[in-house]
Amino acid sequence: MSQNYQNDEAPIRPYEVDGIQELDNNLPSWWVGLFVFTTIFGALYLVYVHLIGGTSIQKEYDDSLKVTYAASAPSGGDSNEPTELNAMIGNPTSIAAGKDVYTANCAPCHGPSGEGKIGPNLTDNYWLHGGKPDKIYGTIFNGFPESGMPAWGGILGERKVRQLAAFVTSLKGTNPPGAKAPQGAPE
Repeated sequence: MSQNYQNDEAPIRPYEVDGIQELDNNLPSWWVGLFVFTTIFGALYLVYVHLIGGTSIQKEYDDSLKVTYAASAPSGGDSNEPTELNAMIGNPTSIAAGKDVYTANCAPCHGPSGEGKIGPNLTDNYWLHGGKPDKIYGTIFNGFPESGMPAWGGILGERKVRQLAAFVTSLKGTNPPGAKAPQGAPE
């Protein structure tokens, strides 16, 4: 089979469809180089991430979430330190504002009086994640998604979360009728 050339260009392929002939051009060298590079890179990346145990995108994402949560976590502080949260605990205005936030966001799971429905009872002395004001604040702010408690810090903001924690603290010992059985450890 002989090669057909037109005007010193690439050879023409030996077939024709509807009167159209096709040139048999080589791929550009930059394209071939890029293809070889990405193939080698992909193979090395596969070995590094899956066989050697290198850092994957999912692990980097999880690590960045931990850093973000640690940076946005409430400072807490011990109960002897005069914080805004401790000042709100005895303040009727803050407690009333916290009750409004509670009614709008928390009552569907914890009941209108904190007696517990889907969520735990907030009126007894048993707590799943700690019953001190700073622990309550941390639970509300960061949530516990694995147990169904959403993180409200990013939604409500620190001030409303503090007001809500002050209100929840005021519910302790109220023992409303129909309260859910105790869950967690005694505080």
